[in-house]
Amino acid sequence: MQLSEYRPYYKRLLSLATPVVIAQAGQLTTQFADTAMVGNYGGQDPVPLAAVSLGGSLFLLIYLAALGLALAITPMVGEHYARNDRREVGRLFQHSILYTVGIGIVATIVALLLRPFIGVLGGWMSSPGQSVEAVAQMALPYYDMLVISIMPLMIFLAVKQFLEGIGNTKIAMWITLAGNVANIVLNYIFIFGKCGAEAMGAEGAGLATLLSRIGQMVAIVLVFFTWRRLRIYRAFFGRRSVKLSYIRSLLGIGLPISFQMILESAAFILTSILALSFGEVAAGSMQVAFSIANIAWMITVAIGSASTILVSHIWGSGNLRELRPTVMATYHLGLLWATIMALIFIVLRNPISAIFTDNVEVIALTSELMLLIAIYQFSDSVQGLSISMLRGLQDVKIIMPIVLCSYLLLNIPIGVILAFHFDMGCHGLVIGLIVGLSSAALLTALRIRRDMLKAKI
Repeated sequence: MQLSEYRPYYKRLLSLATPVVIAQAGQLTTQFADTAMVGNYGGQDPVPLAAVSLGGSLFLLIYLAALGLALAITPMVGEHYARNDRREVGRLFQHSILYTVGIGIVATIVALLLRPFIGVLGGWMSSPGQSVEAVAQMALPYYDMLVISIMPLMIFLAVKQFLEGIGNTKIAMWITLAGNVANIVLNYIFIFGKCGAEAMGAEGAGLATLLSRIGQMVAIVLVFFTWRRLRIYRAFFGRRSVKLSYIRSLLGIGLPISFQMILESAAFILTSILALSFGEVAAGSMQVAFSIANIAWMITVAIGSASTILVSHIWGSGNLRELRPTVMATYHLGLLWATIMALIFIVLRNPISAIFTDNVEVIALTSELMLLIAIYQFSDSVQGLSISMLRGLQDVKIIMPIVLCSYLLLNIPIGVILAFHFDMGCHGLVIGLIVGLSSAALLTALRIRRDMLKAKI
């Protein structure tokens, strides 16, 4: 096919991906606002900012594990939606609510069990001369607020992933944006003690997050129970239709996705922790470099989410002729975005680094790391998009051995050897990431190719 023939496929992907991009951009804005507002509250005192970073880092792994499990809902709903099997879609959604509530209960218990490790993690993340006890003491109430927010977050995700399964990404976008605005306003009130509230600092940021997530949950549940178009799915709710087989199917897809998300994130987190061995400049540079890279990753995630929806619909409808052009259009858009970001990271590495800090040494090292991060944009895009499409095909069991090989056997060992035995420091750690991501990209792309050949297209 010529590039012009892919135009309809680009349009379908972008129409689904754009709301996800907007929602994630709003979330990114909120994260920057959280950091800036807590930092301003602390002034010259770095403890509040360090506390938010500490509590958020531990919570992130729990959240990613729960999110990975919830992502199983979209391809299963999408498959039966494409078959016009409304009864099965309704039953799937009912079980998805039970499924995510169960995940929320387990995630909350795990988060409470990990609570004592805040102090240990604080010892790793704190700077010399910074009181680990002070940081941990302030991080605990912030962390506790995030833990309480798990259940409303999971219920929100259940409805969100269901809506994406039936091809609607706009509702979640508007609710997420409204939640982000509410979070910023509530941050201002509770962090600084405005409108008669007590100044709570880091804990106030956690309270704002909790209240905004409760609001998002209420809003999306109201949409489901009041939108007439969804009435047909509500009609198939009932106690007699509850079957464990649905939960097992969701877990069969969700567990490999969750495992992949945890292991990939752990690789980046461990790389950041290992960078502490080379001093504050190295650790700060690595943190800034990864923060910049995450902005690029946002678009890849959106394209991947759109591809999961489209591929699940194609797979469910049996119209497999549409699979190859959809897969190729996904790769085209992803690699185009990777090329744009790689060029920006190379050409503008110095001014971009200077946005985050005034430290000359940090800017210089971050600029060097940005050259390496520009290289892994391509492999990161391919592996992320491939895994998203494998989700749509419900071919996810292969993901676990791929990420084990890529991150545990290649990424971390090679990064450690280059960094410590060949004295390459942070550069060696990032090269390890390049190797791991490249391995994941190659193996997942080969799996997609195998699935297309198996389908005889």
